[in-house]
Amino acid sequence: MTNIIQLRNYDGSASAYRLYGVGKSGREGAGRTLRARNDTEAKALALMLLGDHPIELWDRKRFIARYWPGNRPMTVSIEARH
Repeated sequence: MTNIIQLRNYDGSASAYRLYGVGKSGREGAGRTLRARNDTEAKALALMLLGDHPIELWDRKRFIARYWPGNRPMTVSIEARH
């Protein structure tokens, strides 16, 4: 079993993100590596992996997002009106 998760195979243009479980004392464990082309794809993959505990998504030292079980981010749709 691999610790690297990706949406699909890429031709080398994927970045390595880290997904960490969050406990009462903060980040827990070594985390998992996610391969995605950009933040949007990494967020979608993190949501697919959301289980019973909060998780955080990071790009090296850059914090991307935190997700809680049962509290998934809303999808917002913006449409132009004339």
